[in-house]
Amino acid sequence: MIGVIVVPGHSSKMHGLDAKRSLALLPIGDRPMLQHIVEGLVAQGITSIELIVDHAPEAVETLLGNGDRWGCKFRYHLAAQPERPYRSLKIIPEIKTEPWCLIHAERYPCSELPAGQVAKTILFYGSNDNPPDDNHGVAEGEIWKGTAVFPPGVITDTISNQTPGEFRQHLENLVANADAKVVKVDKWLDASTPAALLETQTMLLDRRLNSVTISGTEREPGIWISRNVVIHPTVELTAPLYVGPNSRLNRGVRLGPNAVIEGECIVDTSTTIEHSLIAAGSYVGEGLEVSQAIVDRNLLINVRLGTSVDIVESFLLGGLKRPRRQNWLMRVVQSVLAVLLIIVFLPVSLLSLIVFAIMRRLSYTPVQIVQLPARESELASRTYSLSCIGPDAWSVPRKAGWRTFLRQFLPGLFAVAGGRISFVGLPPRTAEEISRLSADWRDLYLGGVAGLITEAALSLSDPGDETQRYLADAYYVVRRGFVYNMKLAFLYFLRLIIPAGVMQR
Repeated sequence: MIGVIVVPGHSSKMHGLDAKRSLALLPIGDRPMLQHIVEGLVAQGITSIELIVDHAPEAVETLLGNGDRWGCKFRYHLAAQPERPYRSLKIIPEIKTEPWCLIHAERYPCSELPAGQVAKTILFYGSNDNPPDDNHGVAEGEIWKGTAVFPPGVITDTISNQTPGEFRQHLENLVANADAKVVKVDKWLDASTPAALLETQTMLLDRRLNSVTISGTEREPGIWISRNVVIHPTVELTAPLYVGPNSRLNRGVRLGPNAVIEGECIVDTSTTIEHSLIAAGSYVGEGLEVSQAIVDRNLLINVRLGTSVDIVESFLLGGLKRPRRQNWLMRVVQSVLAVLLIIVFLPVSLLSLIVFAIMRRLSYTPVQIVQLPARESELASRTYSLSCIGPDAWSVPRKAGWRTFLRQFLPGLFAVAGGRISFVGLPPRTAEEISRLSADWRDLYLGGVAGLITEAALSLSDPGDETQRYLADAYYVVRRGFVYNMKLAFLYFLRLIIPAGVMQR
């Protein structure tokens, strides 16, 4: 048997959640819906799968590849006319000679498909949870939910040119004429609506979908934490829940039950999330209560009310990347302030130079730093000299304190005075260091502004940890602004008075 998966395009019921990716790529637990379907078919011995895609085909192919990962063969077909997606069936020769299953990827039955030869079309029915207008007048009872198994050679030119509505009517006629068999399934993976997506997520976390599981480490019963996740000690986790890779949960966060953080997310201080999905790359601000909702960057879908809203205030909800708007007046103010600080701290600078000279550690070293924001093609050309005391002053990440103040901050004031760098921003990096960052991290970093005072130097328990440094950069990008920069600057100078071991941020 071969599998044919129709990957749907946009749906008005999704409130724009599928604007940039097919709803079949929305997460169910730790994996996209489409990956669950593929793995379900592979588990039943289906190793040849045809995918008919009409929206974001590159994202689908990036996820699945050519099938080698599962020991399968995948072929992709672009639906040139999305309203008639079955036309691609005519160019799949295998369906003429062997049984095949058709799956519409917004739903998938948690049931075994028939093995061996199929003499009659088999349709998988489930309960009708949608309004009558969405199902051609069917108000209640069981309906066909998009999965069927066909014997060889049943596709004709007439059928392949049908719309989904016409194809559904054709199948219902087969049932009425006893030419098709109906199999009723109670449990489905369902991403056809936001409400169905959350209900499927809940059933998965509660282990009510026997054939579908969450991979990875279960740290406690019902609590799955993926790799590279930073969790503050005060975070309260209530099973069941899943936290995806490269995420950060800040102080006082309450997460769960029935919550999924897809990955690359930041949940800020004292926020509560339950019975909700946070899509990849989202920032959830301080002191929020998120319940029965789906968050995708600045899109908030209230599943209980069936409404959605785009949040303009990025300190509430947003993505981990935000466009940078240059403020020339702020640059002038920073330059003047840097000159004043150079004058004020001149005795300290001279004294530190004498001390370092006596200790034989005096090395006034300029480092070629990339000036931000910058394009990736400008890494080699858009550089400037950032002075420091010691050859490793900028290359080795350090916590804020007197060592960084003397070796980095004071020499770096000359670059601030010249408008090359800000007082507060992302860690200064050379072109080589930037090129070694992951693609997502590099993209996030190049759109920001570098500074002498950084989130990483103030908040990280281990500045050398790559995961913590990435999350610190991402957190600063979504929180940056005049007020937040002033807060970091205040904490930086406070750290000079009260050591990090004494002061708890």
